[in-house]
Amino acid sequence: MANTVEETARLMGRTHQQRFDRLVPSYHRQLHHSGAQASNEIEKNLSQSFIALLAKLTLAMVAVALIIFASASYYGSIVAKGGHETDATPRQITIANEVLNVPANMIRFRAQRKSHVLERLDLYAHWPSMQGYSDENAAIFDDMEAGAPLLFISIEPRDMTTDMSGRVSTIYEKFFAGPPIDAGHGLVRRAFSSESAYFMEDLYYEMDSPYPFAARCIRESDRIAAPYCIRDIHIGKDLMVSYRFHANMIGEWMKLDGAVREAVNGFLARG
Repeated sequence: MANTVEETARLMGRTHQQRFDRLVPSYHRQLHHSGAQASNEIEKNLSQSFIALLAKLTLAMVAVALIIFASASYYGSIVAKGGHETDATPRQITIANEVLNVPANMIRFRAQRKSHVLERLDLYAHWPSMQGYSDENAAIFDDMEAGAPLLFISIEPRDMTTDMSGRVSTIYEKFFAGPPIDAGHGLVRRAFSSESAYFMEDLYYEMDSPYPFAARCIRESDRIAAPYCIRDIHIGKDLMVSYRFHANMIGEWMKLDGAVREAVNGFLARG
């Protein structure tokens, strides 16, 4: 009987599914509507998820861009300043149990500005103002051309019983070659022997002083485009201060020595 019904339906052009749809015509519509709703819901959820993901990605990209911009600005300013610092706020630094308060813009190396205890502190200052790096004198510090009016000062623990002035008669005198030559400005120049450790240098010092100013200067030659002088002095209880300057400033030796002493003594914290 069932086969007859199905055969009849087939002959009449109606399949079992078609007959079922005719008997319950709203079911197919409901099924289609439900599928459409489900599809729409899925599309809606996918759309919302995609929008949320897109928003998150956008925010992430904005955050990354801001970080890159901030980093570029920060490091760009560092590169532009060559590692210099315009902030003159004092940094407290201890060397050989001596506490110093030094303006940050006078500290030459960035790493030393972050430390509290050092074996050596390297400074630089504009001459004659004795000021550290600033926007006004940036060109001088940035270029550091030969002959630039800059002082390079190093502070470290004392490792010799006498400073350079005390070594003139005890050490340097043994290595001189040739007679003293008047260098002007109250100084004489003595060349060091080619057999000494200072063979490329000359000593400039006060001839008739019991404790003379003294500075060793690289001898000017075709190979030395920017001859410098160096002098070391003792300050505080256990500190040795060395300062370097261009040889063309040797005529200002008295002012140089007084200014360096005043500056470093000013850094020392008085308890």
